[in-house]
Amino acid sequence: MSWKTQANAIWRICYFYGFLALRRAPLLFIAIFLTPLSFLFFLYVVAPHSALPFGVVGGILFSALFTGNGMMNDCAYLRLERQLQQVFITSPLRPMSWVLGMALGELAWTIPALALFIFVLSLIVSLSPIAVLGLIGVVLLTWLLATSLGFLISTFFRQLREIWPIGTVVFTSLSVLPPIFYSLAAVPERVRWAAFLAPSTFASQLADRVAGLPVTAVPAIPALSSVPFEVIGMVALTILFTLMAMRLARWREP
Repeated sequence: MSWKTQANAIWRICYFYGFLALRRAPLLFIAIFLTPLSFLFFLYVVAPHSALPFGVVGGILFSALFTGNGMMNDCAYLRLERQLQQVFITSPLRPMSWVLGMALGELAWTIPALALFIFVLSLIVSLSPIAVLGLIGVVLLTWLLATSLGFLISTFFRQLREIWPIGTVVFTSLSVLPPIFYSLAAVPERVRWAAFLAPSTFASQLADRVAGLPVTAVPAIPALSSVPFEVIGMVALTILFTLMAMRLARWREP
């Protein structure tokens, strides 16, 4: 298949599993907004002024991170229940075209939530066009990292009942426990470095900087709170997770 045919196939997969699904099931819009908005409501009640900007940035990153959870669920279901992945990878369509089409479909689901949160953030803090572009860049890196991880995990499931507990543990650990919805300053100084064991912390720090929010230093390892380290770390982790999905994913059933 030529690259034009591959691109057309990617678009069709994205449209079918992303835009078309949203159009046919408008109730999904509520589900997309519900979890991050519930966190925002809690933060507004507890600390309406100091925590709210971090919470809105957290909503943006949460939406991007949970594309990985959706990718994991959808790809596992289509592989185990519908045997559709086997059909695609034995066709002229390249395996990575299948993955990219599904990942773009997951991104399409989150566009309404991302647009809403960026709009709300612009009402709270002053966002320049460059800052908006920076946020979009961080979101795209986070989306690529999360969907790569989600697809990789999906290829190792042996039955559908494994999806819920593993997905909950993995993506809750990435999107709720690290300083996504709150400032890194809330983490005790002695263990603040440990927050960077989660890839989402790099995205959070970068997004906070782009949005003009205060970024907390890490006294034990000052380099952790530097812009070059955060950028290189985020890009490197995204490349790493993408390569892992390409090399380690189980494409065929044992």
